[in-house]
Parts: sequence; structure tokens; C-alpha cells
Amino acid sequence: MKTIAILVPTIDSGGAEKQAVLFATRISQYVRVNLIVLYGSRTEYKANIDLLSESNVQVHKLVGNLLAKIFKIRQILKTTQTDVLFNYLSLPDVIGSFIGYCQNVRVYNGIRTTRLSHEKEIIEKWAHNHWATGTIYNCFSGSQYFGNKGFDIKKNIVIPNCFPNIADPILREEKKQKTIITVGRFDPSKDYKTLVKSISLLQRSDFRLCIVGYGVLEKEIRGWVKEFGIIDKTDIYIKPNNVSELERNADIYISTSLFEGTSNSIMEALNWSLPVVATNVGDNDRLVIDGKNGYLHPVGDVSGIVVSISCLLDSSKLRNEMGLKSNQNLRENYSMEIFEKRYIDLIEGVK
Repeated sequence: MKTIAILVPTIDSGGAEKQAVLFATRISQYVRVNLIVLYGSRTEYKANIDLLSESNVQVHKLVGNLLAKIFKIRQILKTTQTDVLFNYLSLPDVIGSFIGYCQNVRVYNGIRTTRLSHEKEIIEKWAHNHWATGTIYNCFSGSQYFGNKGFDIKKNIVIPNCFPNIADPILREEKKQKTIITVGRFDPSKDYKTLVKSISLLQRSDFRLCIVGYGVLEKEIRGWVKEFGIIDKTDIYIKPNNVSELERNADIYISTSLFEGTSNSIMEALNWSLPVVATNVGDNDRLVIDGKNGYLHPVGDVSGIVVSISCLLDSSKLRNEMGLKSNQNLRENYSMEIFEKRYIDLIEGVK
């Protein structure tokens, strides 16, 4: 049986961290897995801890200064006779690929977005071109973008995020008041101002906006909700423990991101059979087939977003038809079984 290691910054609630834990727990059915947490004393997401506690994954939480952590990672790879190392996010990519290269271990970096800061792009490119066996992207758009930026395209591998335990399709009854929901970090990249402005231009009273998330822009988002006059029809939830329930009870999903990889939040919406209105960034055009299970718009297209949301609010039949196709797309293209096979083939060296 082969042994793999997975290097992550934390096991908090971020999308990359969730995918790393999901990958670790599922693949541990087939190989020995060591999950190495670079910042072992930082906040841990309970759902991730619960998943790990029910698996065969060995968790190593690193403490001390960076040099001590590098020596510890090297020791873990050596003593466990690791065959393949998978890294998630920039610092683990650089540290992990260097250690793996020095120890003759196959190592795959992980880029989970279509944009990086200039500094991160430089160090990721060096690590990819000189140390890593390859880099795994969770979206085709990311692989293409970084390939155009000088990353060795022959080393680029695309394995989209997966979605475990896909829910049964949902048919919703007509409601007098519909719920438009968005879930995500309160981050500038999500362009919440466009979202709030678009909703404010819906000249009707048959909906509520549900904003779910947390982050640095909370004050600004609350300010925009007030500025654009929708405070009386908007609910804001900060890190609630019932996100799935909120999405299951919603009717329309909206995302106005400036860039994405494979969006975990949109995948959640597909899981709950929601029609999606989103910006055409990253791999959103693979999750949302325009006119089939939702509508795609250019970044900042307020007027177009208003038209699409209005069409969906007008017809429960259209919402249900698109919602069923959302669930079907997730089931056919992003299942755990597809995800597992792609990684097993990579571990076993199958092209």
C-alpha cells in the first residue's frame, strides 16, 4: 500500500482546507495518509475535525518556528516512506515542493484560484517549474491562466473539486416570498457591492435577500445594504451553523465574484437544486450552463443580473426546471467517485 502526505496551512473552514480534509479522509480508504498541518495551533473547523476523527488519517500538527517545521516535515516524509506529497496553497507549495524535491518524493502543488498576487505568482512559478512534479488546479481556467504566465504547461493537472453526499433533487412549491441567497467570504473578490446594488434595483416586494458569510468586509456590506435601501428585506448571517438549511429553504442563488476557481459555494447551490445567477469567471461556465441551470453575466453587469433574477422570481416552473438541472450537473461531473478515481490514477502513476 502506498503512503501519501498532504501539507495544508490549517484545518480551518476555508475552501481549500475543506477540500484537503475531504481528500485525505476519502483517499485513506486506499492508501496510508498523513495530514501535516503547518500552523498546528490555529483555529480548527469542527466539521473537518469530525471527518478526520472518523478516518484512518494520521494528523501531524506542527509547532515552533518555520525552520523547525521544515525539519519536521522532512522527518515525517522519511520515516513514513512517503511516495507522494500533495500541497495546498502557496506556502505549503513552496516548502513542500522543495522538501519533496530534495528527498526524491513525487510532489504535487495545489493552486485553487485563477489569480494570485504578483509575489505569490513568482514563488509558485519557481516551485512549479523547478521543484514540483506537477501542480493540481481545481479549475481549467486556472490551468490555462497560469500556463500563459510561464508555468510549465506540461506539469499542469486539472482535478476539479468534488461534492460528497449529493442531495436528492428538490422540487419547491410556489411561495409568496422567495429567498435569494449568497454564501461566501466577505472579501473584495466577491464584489458584494454589485450584488447589493443589483438586488436594490428589483422593483418588487416578493423576495428577501439572505447574505451568509464572514470576513473583513462585513461593515462595508452592512453599509451598502443601508445605502441602497434594502435593509428591510435583507438578512445577514455571520458564520451560522445551519448554512445547509438556509440554502435548502432558498429559491435562487447569486454570485457576483470578480474571479473564481471551481466555486465551492456554487457547488453547494447545485447540490440544493437551486438555479444560479453568476458572473462568468473561473470555471463558473462549467457549473452554470447559461440558460440551462441558471444565467451567466460579465463582471459588474448589474442590469443583466436584475433581468435574470426577475425572470426566476416570476416563474416557479423555471426555477424548478433549472434547479433540477443544477443537481444533475453536480451529480454527473463533480461526484466523489470521479474525484477519487482521478487522484488514485495520479498516485498510481496512471496518465
